[in-house]
Amino acid sequence: MNVLLIQSPTGRPEAPIYPLGLAFLSSNLKALGHRVCGLDLSLSGDCGEDLRSAVSECSPALVAVSLRNIDDSSWPVTWSYLDAFDEIISELETYKGVVAVGGPGFSIYAKEILSRWPRVDYGVAGDGETALSDLVSALEMNRRPEQRLVHAARLSPESLLNPDYTLFPVGSYAERGAIGVQSRRGCPFGCRYCTYGEIGGRTFRNRPVESVIRDIRQLENLGASSFMFVDSVFDHPVDYAEELVKAIGDSGCGLQWGAWLSETASPGFMERLWESGCRWVDFSPDAVTAKGLRLLGKPRRNRSLYSVVRDARRVGFTVGVNFFNGNPGEGFGGLLLKFMFMLRARLCLGWSRTFVNIGTIRVYPGSPMAKDLPPETDLMQPVFHAPRGLSGAVFRLFSELRRRRRQ
Repeated sequence: MNVLLIQSPTGRPEAPIYPLGLAFLSSNLKALGHRVCGLDLSLSGDCGEDLRSAVSECSPALVAVSLRNIDDSSWPVTWSYLDAFDEIISELETYKGVVAVGGPGFSIYAKEILSRWPRVDYGVAGDGETALSDLVSALEMNRRPEQRLVHAARLSPESLLNPDYTLFPVGSYAERGAIGVQSRRGCPFGCRYCTYGEIGGRTFRNRPVESVIRDIRQLENLGASSFMFVDSVFDHPVDYAEELVKAIGDSGCGLQWGAWLSETASPGFMERLWESGCRWVDFSPDAVTAKGLRLLGKPRRNRSLYSVVRDARRVGFTVGVNFFNGNPGEGFGGLLLKFMFMLRARLCLGWSRTFVNIGTIRVYPGSPMAKDLPPETDLMQPVFHAPRGLSGAVFRLFSELRRRRRQ
């Protein structure tokens, strides 16, 4: 059976992100003998025309659309990705085959999306590799499942095939965006704003190290120069992280890469990261005070955030630090501390190699924070734990100045 896998666009110019989830799906489908075509509409200049051409060339019996996010989670101005998704689904109204939708954004809002877009025949929430393959096999035997929504079982990491990085040309992302490698799924930490545990499970599911190395080798053979680990946090579990870093170093891989780290990463571990080819790291402390950390469900730091970032910069990394404004327990004083940290880190540790971002918490279904809201709250509409009073006013000004500078 012919299958067309599509990445839904954002509806505005953004750096493209390699559709890693679709690459995993492609491997499973190809292993069963299906012909798979790929279309990333985030690279398209004319989504409607490119979609019509892809359907004509591929002649798919099933079109599967990946919805990565429903908006950009930005406050006070939020950009919705659902308008672009609506255009794609509308374009498929005259298509005679089956339309399926999946991806993280869909998984969070599965029932709402199926209700709003009746053209979607099936939705797959969660790990889609086996679930989509089962759907395709059923359709091939002329058996249409009765249930529109499939809640996919969480797969064992050993059962995952290596992603098919040939589905999309890696050069399109190496130049303008990011290519992801996934070494584990799920997260046990339970930060109150986060959906990782809801989507991927509340434990780490670590892929075999040798399988991850094959991913990296595949990217190297395809001409990629860099990649980014998309794991929620790279340095946990510690033993697995150490084993993986050693394997990357021993492989002789020439690619540069980056990862998200916790603030518990030791200077020694960061040195080993550098030796294995890692060149940039991101931290997500989110809160700046002990109270803020506690109310977000994050562990207390065993040393100062500044010292962690300083250690990373001393190793040689380009470093990103991400905060939220308007956190529970952190008002205007917390925002000032974040601005002070931003200035100190960039002035003292390198303006062009140290970056600090301050955002705002978007509340998603399935996150612990969503349980604090009235049950009738419509979270398809952006709901933020937004800063108030002077903190909100200063942050609005800061956001506007940043937006104008980027323009």
